[in-house]
Amino acid sequence: MATAEFKLYENIFIETSIQASDYDGVILILYPEESNVPKPRLIASYIHKITIVDKHVEKTPTVWNCDYVTGGRLVISPTGKITPYNDVGVVKEAARKGVERALDAGMKKPLLIVQNAVDFPDGQLVCILGALEALYQPLQMRERNISKHFFKIGLHAEENESESFEKVVRNAIALENSRILTRDIAGGDPERMSPENIVSYIRNAFSGNNFVTINVIDDDKVIQEEFPLLAAVSRAANQIDRHKPKIVELLYKPSDLTRVTETIMLVGKGVTYDTGGANIKTGDFMTGMSRDKSGAAAVAGFVKACSLLKPVHLKVVGVLCLCRNSIGEDSYVPDELIISKSGKSVRVTNTDAEGRFAMADALFKVSEIASKELNPHIYTIATLTGHAYRSYGNYTAAMDNHSARATNHASRIQFSGSRVGEGVEVSIIRPEDLTVNEGKIKGDDLVQIDMNTKTRHHQLAAGFLIKVANLEDKNVKYTHLDIAGAAGILPLTDPTAVPVLSLCHVHKVLL
Repeated sequence: MATAEFKLYENIFIETSIQASDYDGVILILYPEESNVPKPRLIASYIHKITIVDKHVEKTPTVWNCDYVTGGRLVISPTGKITPYNDVGVVKEAARKGVERALDAGMKKPLLIVQNAVDFPDGQLVCILGALEALYQPLQMRERNISKHFFKIGLHAEENESESFEKVVRNAIALENSRILTRDIAGGDPERMSPENIVSYIRNAFSGNNFVTINVIDDDKVIQEEFPLLAAVSRAANQIDRHKPKIVELLYKPSDLTRVTETIMLVGKGVTYDTGGANIKTGDFMTGMSRDKSGAAAVAGFVKACSLLKPVHLKVVGVLCLCRNSIGEDSYVPDELIISKSGKSVRVTNTDAEGRFAMADALFKVSEIASKELNPHIYTIATLTGHAYRSYGNYTAAMDNHSARATNHASRIQFSGSRVGEGVEVSIIRPEDLTVNEGKIKGDDLVQIDMNTKTRHHQLAAGFLIKVANLEDKNVKYTHLDIAGAAGILPLTDPTAVPVLSLCHVHKVLL
């Protein structure tokens, strides 16, 4: 695997002066005057003069000759007007665009000024993450040995060394390295990140890490017996070894289990390519379906963050449900009746609703284990429904079952998302979202999806998962995260690695 990891004092440095040597330019995030964010002492008057000369500097990133900073070049990247409706995402975007502008100008060793905006408590962290996001190169580019965009990046916050700022930097590096893993898996093409290749990537990514153990289930008979719904989805793909399904179980345990206060259990949809199966996707709707593994990628990314930041209070179980929804003579088709691992019979109604099948049996297995764990909270993470995107655009839809809703957990995730620049919308699972999944004829416990229902598709998908996993009456916290609109849509946007940051924030993974 072509590494792209960031390491403090190797390719990321903390600097106490904007005139530090060996940089070829400086990047400044320009906040609006009313924000009262002080500008660095050496260039405050210079910036003031520029804003008088050209107001356009407050709208788009620009490059200026400046003798007061290292490298003699200054990139000014504005946040634009910050309203009461904005969150820290405006800082992330300004940092990302500022670094991109610096790279376009030919800089390979930029120095980023990381100021503390009082309105955004995690503004410095998010600013650094936005900058590092701009430096990401996809795995397949790295493997082709395409030259790096940069040699190093400096981070300047104040003129004296600070332990608190170093902690922010260390958090940012761990989080970004985790997001690199997530983007690599989510963004890899269907062959580079086939189930077989994802397993190899995961093994390499966690090699030598004593806090994470890996178990891979790939025996055909075991998958058929233990994960029958996923096995149905994968039937047409089983003719090709590299496309055969895999279940990857990741377990993070801190060194002292007596300090654990919560067990996080995550199940991720890892459909490496979704043709729609027998209900084949028409028009241009098949393009981008290699991103249907973004949920599994996020699960791996969260476990990676835990392995790097080593939270002592968490035990984490992550399950990646890897399969491919192919077309062929052995495709599963509508009208089939399949018995799930929970014992419920499920009538296939649309093979393009494969994501809930891919996760269902793993979710049931996790729900059975949860009763033996300390303070468990179960998640499913998936690019599950186009309806989530149509409802909320590029934001994650978060849905709690009755137990999680009692603690307002989805609202807590929404708050955490606003702190780290990941937008989350809270959606409510209502009684009809469960009952609509019930079978319509004798012998059917559930239908894969009620094709006559035209609304609430992302909620009823969560309802299906609750019912098929026997979570309806269990007193265990469960939250479903539909990231269909938030994960990044190919070919328009890069993979975003959501909701890794939100999960790390809400579960206090950071140092």
